[in-house]
Amino acid sequence: MKRREFIKNTLLTGGLLITNYGFANSLRKVISSGDVEEVLTYIQSNWKRSIYQDQPGKGFLGIDLPYPYTSPSIKGEGHFTFFFYWDTYFTNLGLLRNGFEEQAKNNIKNMLWLIQEQGYMPNHVGLFNRSQTPYLQMMVNDYFNQVPDESEVFYKECAEGLRKEYQFWMTARYSTTGLNRFGHHENAEECIKFYNTVGNRRLNLPLDVPDEEKVIIGGNLIAEAESWDFCQRYSQRATEFNAVDLNALLWGYENFLYTASNKLNWYLKDFYKERAQKRRDLINKYLWNDTLGWFFDYDFVKKEQSKVYSVSGLQPLFMGIASKEQAEKVLKNLHLLERDYGIATTNEHPGCRDFQWAYPVVWPPMVYLTVKSLDNYGFKEDARRIAKKFIDVNTALFNEHGKLFEKTNAETGKLSNAEYGSAPMMGWTAGVFVTLVEFLKS
Repeated sequence: MKRREFIKNTLLTGGLLITNYGFANSLRKVISSGDVEEVLTYIQSNWKRSIYQDQPGKGFLGIDLPYPYTSPSIKGEGHFTFFFYWDTYFTNLGLLRNGFEEQAKNNIKNMLWLIQEQGYMPNHVGLFNRSQTPYLQMMVNDYFNQVPDESEVFYKECAEGLRKEYQFWMTARYSTTGLNRFGHHENAEECIKFYNTVGNRRLNLPLDVPDEEKVIIGGNLIAEAESWDFCQRYSQRATEFNAVDLNALLWGYENFLYTASNKLNWYLKDFYKERAQKRRDLINKYLWNDTLGWFFDYDFVKKEQSKVYSVSGLQPLFMGIASKEQAEKVLKNLHLLERDYGIATTNEHPGCRDFQWAYPVVWPPMVYLTVKSLDNYGFKEDARRIAKKFIDVNTALFNEHGKLFEKTNAETGKLSNAEYGSAPMMGWTAGVFVTLVEFLKS
């Protein structure tokens, strides 16, 4: 790629995508509209290379998915070549915008099939001990907004699948506050195994502790993996926290199921409406902190909020739960996460650099969550600033490597090496890139 001298404070006008907010000089190059178009061309031409079709008996961990599916990594590049849950929501954002509506539908159909088979959508295909942050309702909404003339039969199939998934969360992941939590359904032996293998390898947890402790810690680590992945949000006690993102998303399920009940003449429509109102009240009661101006995860055992500011605190803005006043307070605290090269996953916190889902790592889904949340409440210039940073950083890295990657560093604008490094990736990086370029052009 051609190198250029960087020009200060440029704009997405006259052919130049400009960055601001103090980091233009350090990129040392112009990110032109042509550079961005090269990335878009790369994405458009490589979607098919990230689409897989299982042959009989060849599916990941023995599970043959019935429909073609997307994986985060291109065949032969990166090791994430199987079907994930929440990753696929952000992948679908790009598929729907790039004319791959049928593949976006196939991804949904695979999830519905897995829910029918297992009672829930697993973290990724082949797992039987946890789900993941539930975005299927958002995927369904996006799809029907894009393809409004889709058949009523498929709408009913989606609604029934979402109703079954919602019941999983309301039975297997409920808590005493009336809000939901992350968890797992693994036995003691497997919790110990998870501690000894994954916990030791990725978090350097000591092996010379009693098995009784390993059962508890290992189980909570599995619950963390049902959430983002390992992080500081729950102090390794994820099963004892009401998570902000989970509860905001389930509010979306309740509203969807209320609408679906009216369309499909289900008798429980008022039940879902009441559930949604109750959840909004509980989110405000337990998760909102008016003094600190943020939505926090809630420790329902110790009866106190988490002290970690995380991007998940914007999920009530993303879903439209927050009031205008709450959104304004959240915006004032965004500086705790924002750096020259993007939005870090959490604020800087003691020990944060031991985790990849923490400061200073930038994850594409967290960037999209931030941009969409700000835009929902009319903070368009702030939303555009965050979107530009993501486009600039990933375009510069594409110019250097010819690929997109899983995650970056908010302090340096380079690839993040947190925990296991940054894998080459289409998936959510491509989906968010396409979506944010469209947003900046709007």
